[in-house]
Amino acid sequence: MAAPLAFFDVDTQIDFMEPHGSLYVKGAQEIRSSLQQLIAYAQAHHIPVISSGDAHPPDDPSFARWPPHCVVGTPGQQRIPETRLPNPYVIPNRPGAFEPPSEWPAQVIIEKQEYDASTNANFDAILKALGKRRFVVFGVATDYCVRGTALSLLKKGFSVQLVTDAIKAINEEDGHNAIDEMTTGGAELVITSDVCK
Repeated sequence: MAAPLAFFDVDTQIDFMEPHGSLYVKGAQEIRSSLQQLIAYAQAHHIPVISSGDAHPPDDPSFARWPPHCVVGTPGQQRIPETRLPNPYVIPNRPGAFEPPSEWPAQVIIEKQEYDASTNANFDAILKALGKRRFVVFGVATDYCVRGTALSLLKKGFSVQLVTDAIKAINEEDGHNAIDEMTTGGAELVITSDVCK
């Protein structure tokens, strides 16, 4: 019997998803209807949504490379309405911040400062609490945070389905290379309608 699903929604925050966002991923507007379908499907079928989110201090060293984005407490750090569920369980990147819930909430938000959600100190504890799962991965950006998180899940032995019409890359060629790397690592490519049957 196949393991139950969990959805992994990567960094669908205003600064990445909205054209006025400080680090807008070009074309991100095009995937919003797919994101909405996926989250609605998860809610209807009681599938846990694990969401990663950048949570940068104002003086984050990464701002030497990237424009300041997703600074804690700013509007740009918030998720877009399509991927924002009520009363999420937000897990800061500090040891011991995660307590396994008695009842799994609709959305868990894993805060991070690097590309890969597994850099949150609680990542392994969250996966352990979830148990054996098949992960459906989507969000932005394909060539950075989606890539890093999907590869980490694959290396930990999880099954990963990558939703190709619900991801966008900062650089198209790098995005294609990242997809190749994820499929070489074992990810299966699907589209939204394959998932939301």
